[in-house]
Amino acid sequence: MANNLFLTGEKQVGKSTLLDALIRETGLRHTGFRTMPLRIDGVLKGHYFHGFVPLPPFVNDSVTTIRVAQQGVIGVEEVFETLGVRVLTDSLAAAEPFILMDELGRQELKAKEFSRLVEACLDSPKRVIGVLQKKDSPLLDRIKNREDTLVLTVTTENRDSLLPEIRRGLGLE
Repeated sequence: MANNLFLTGEKQVGKSTLLDALIRETGLRHTGFRTMPLRIDGVLKGHYFHGFVPLPPFVNDSVTTIRVAQQGVIGVEEVFETLGVRVLTDSLAAAEPFILMDELGRQELKAKEFSRLVEACLDSPKRVIGVLQKKDSPLLDRIKNREDTLVLTVTTENRDSLLPEIRRGLGLE
């Protein structure tokens, strides 16, 4: 049984959808965050950070990336160092046993305090579930190499049958 579990795989393969199914089917109580697509008139224009902890109005749902070209993105690292740090700090103090981190990637590279808190969450008695972008970075590599962390690759071939393995990996069966 893993204390922490992350899903990885190609974009749009169903990683977050699997975590949503796990949460729904098990009633898993969690805090944490999700990075959400920011769409304007149906077009992906960037992403925003949504925290699952109590937050005052106008604090949650801050933009983390802005698309400036078809493949060009500008990151807003300050959001991780402000909202992200607050969400992870509050998640560590909350009663819920799980922390959702959906998703972690390269945008967090310059966010030193946020990255430190990600690792503090992984070291804590809380259990972390999340998504790792299929990228290489020092933070992602440290997460992938932890002995207490299971990383499963989601593919179009296995995504419909992976939920029982995820539940087993977390000892939720």
